[in-house]
This record gives sequence, C-alpha cells and structure tokens, in this order.
Amino acid sequence: MKFKHIILACLPLIAGFTACQKVETGYLSDYPRYADNPLTITQGVFKMSAGIIPDNSTPPLNVTLLDVRDKATGKHVDAFFQEYDTYVWTKPYDPTTDTTFDLINAKRSKTKKKPLEILAASGQLIFSDVTANITPGTYTIDLQISNPRGTKQYKNICDIVITAPKEYEYVNAPYALAAKTTAEEAIRFSYDADWIDQLIGRSTTAWLKIKKVASEPNQIIFVVKDKYGNIFPPQALQKRPSGSTYLKTMETFAVKTFTNDTATIHQFATVPFPHTYWDGQSNGTNCYYRIYNQYIQSIDTANTKNWFPPNTISYGEWNKQPVNLNVRMNTKIYTPGTYVYELTLQCTMKK
Repeated sequence: MKFKHIILACLPLIAGFTACQKVETGYLSDYPRYADNPLTITQGVFKMSAGIIPDNSTPPLNVTLLDVRDKATGKHVDAFFQEYDTYVWTKPYDPTTDTTFDLINAKRSKTKKKPLEILAASGQLIFSDVTANITPGTYTIDLQISNPRGTKQYKNICDIVITAPKEYEYVNAPYALAAKTTAEEAIRFSYDADWIDQLIGRSTTAWLKIKKVASEPNQIIFVVKDKYGNIFPPQALQKRPSGSTYLKTMETFAVKTFTNDTATIHQFATVPFPHTYWDGQSNGTNCYYRIYNQYIQSIDTANTKNWFPPNTISYGEWNKQPVNLNVRMNTKIYTPGTYVYELTLQCTMKK
C-alpha cells in the first residue's frame, strides 16, 4: 500500500515534466534539390525551371536567393543581381497589323529586370531576356528556405550553365537563276540550284555572308554584289512578280525599309526575325527578288565537278541572250542587333 502511494505522488511530477517539453512543428529537409541540375539556359532567352523538390519538407515554403557564384572561381557574380533595361509587351504583338514602330511601341514599355528571379513559394528559377548580359559559363547558386520548422541555407544547390545563343541560321541556301526577259520562264542549268554548303549560305550561284556588327538597333543592312565585288544599286533588287501580285521579300517582314547608295536597310521589332507567324504561310519566310536585264552584263556557267570547299569553282561567261535574274534566300535571326547581309551573285557580272 505504501508503494502505491509513492507512485501516485510521482504522477503529477511526470505530467508536469511532459507538459514543459517543446513539440517541434513540421519538418525541413537537409536535402531539397532541383530535378535539372545543371540547368542549361540560352543567353537572352526566357526560361522557367520546375519547382524545387522539397524532400517532404513541410509547406508553406519561402525560398530566397542568397548568392550566385562562378563555378570555377567561387566568386560572387554581381551581374545576376543588377537590373537591365528591356521591353515588356503589354499586349500581344501581331506582325500582320503592327506595321509601324508607333503601333509597336503602343504595345510595349521599357522596364528594368534582373537576369534571375525566384518564386518564393515553389522555388522556380525564372531567367529573363536580360541574361544576354551574363557571360556564358557555369554558375552555382545558394538558397535559403524557411518553413514552419525554421530556416536553413543550402550552398551549391544547383548549377546553371549559360550558353551563347545562335545568332542566325540559313533556312536554306540562296540561289540566283537566269530567266528569260520575255516570259516568266527560267533558263535552267545543271548547277544553278545546287548547294555547296547550306551552313555557310553558299550555293554554286550565290553566297550569302552574314555578320552581326552591333547589339542595336535591330536591322539588316543588305548589300548585293556581283562576282567581282561590284555593288548593285539597291533599286536593282525588285520584287518578283507572281501573277497579279508579288512574292515576299524581306520588306514583307520588316517594320521599316529604306535605302542608301549601296544598301537596303530593313528594321525589325523583335526576334526571331522573321516572326514565327510567317513560318506557316505560303512559301514560309523565303524572300524572292528580281534583277532585271538592264543591270546584268552576263551570267556564268560553272564547273560542277570541283564543288566542295576548300576547292574553288571554275566559272565561264554565258551571254547567248539577255536574261533577268531570279534570286531566292531564306534566313532567321535569333538575337537582337544589327546585321550585315552580303549577297554575292557568283555567276553574275554587273553592267
């Protein structure tokens, strides 16, 4: 009986001790992660990652960016935390109706953005177009995560690989075909539409060299030369007839087109240029031109047995009858800036 009283006397002490213990709330893992690690980003291109994998950590989460460091050196990269000027579209851009810069500017406004933002609730990494200001390379990020359990910091939680963008591409190689002056009929040769190397925009009859020369404004400076380097005046490049209308040229896609003594300048609002709307239209983004006989001294034959670079091609003059020249080209620009397009008609001599 005495033993029973001792047990009953101790019960209040045990209950009091249990009541004083702090009950921990929730769980915050030491091992949250991203499914894509490293995460590859193209410089200047918007991208949003998937959310962080919380490893059963108790929601809600509050994820913040602590640091971005160069993977090789471990040094802080301040460029990720700077704000840069960029345009934001307030209404959708329509390349068929937004045909002047006044109309375009009414739909967009200039603002400032950071290259990298993070969604606090999900941990999603948001890369904006101003990553164009980040040097290509590999970077690593540190995060801080808070939830009802507490706060922890996570170093090197994800690597980011910034790659340089493709500036432009040749959708197909250009060519120049002789055509009768009396009818819409080509004078075909065995070599006239054969490609030597599409990756450098070269066929047996034409070679389009593209070079980016400035980061702004967005424009193409288009120069056309004959086989000796003589420049055709811009007015020599006319629209090519197609029934009662004309085929597309770069002017079709540009916001503004004008000329100087040696070149045609096409200004555009945004990339890719031409806009993707045109990809699904008749003839896609092919640009067609006609150079009339008044500008042409002769066209050439070509020795097709010795095409492939670094071998040169042998050309011989052909002037049996007056001809016009039909030119076709197709390119796509992916990064903003000023580009020089130099098209050499390798089988053509200018008058």
